[in-house]
Amino acid sequence: MAEEFELSRLKNPFMEYNGIEICSISLEHSVLKATITDNSKNPYGMVHGGLLYTMMDCSAGITARADNHNYVTQNVNVTYLGNVKDQDVIYAEGTVVKRGRTVTVIHTIARTEDGKLLADGTVSMFRLD
Repeated sequence: MAEEFELSRLKNPFMEYNGIEICSISLEHSVLKATITDNSKNPYGMVHGGLLYTMMDCSAGITARADNHNYVTQNVNVTYLGNVKDQDVIYAEGTVVKRGRTVTVIHTIARTEDGKLLADGTVSMFRLD
């Protein structure tokens, strides 16, 4: 099963550096998990918005590449809705809105384990030849 969605599972040092791992991948949806450390937090002790953004962008890329093509991020719109201080892990999910020939649009969210919504966004991924 490890060879399934091979492009979505490419080694990603940035994800590794930020403690982000893949929980699941399908052609239409992916889920990522990040383990929160002191380095994951902003000066106020909350999860850094950059980590939420990174997780959402990565979930979009992983979901897009599940079709066995390479993609890069074209556009991202993120709305931050809440934050937390006391979580050990957070999740990001990407769900396909539309797959086009050159652009795939992914709806993304970041949430806590119990479902509290932290951020909501849309990512457009550009397909490379």
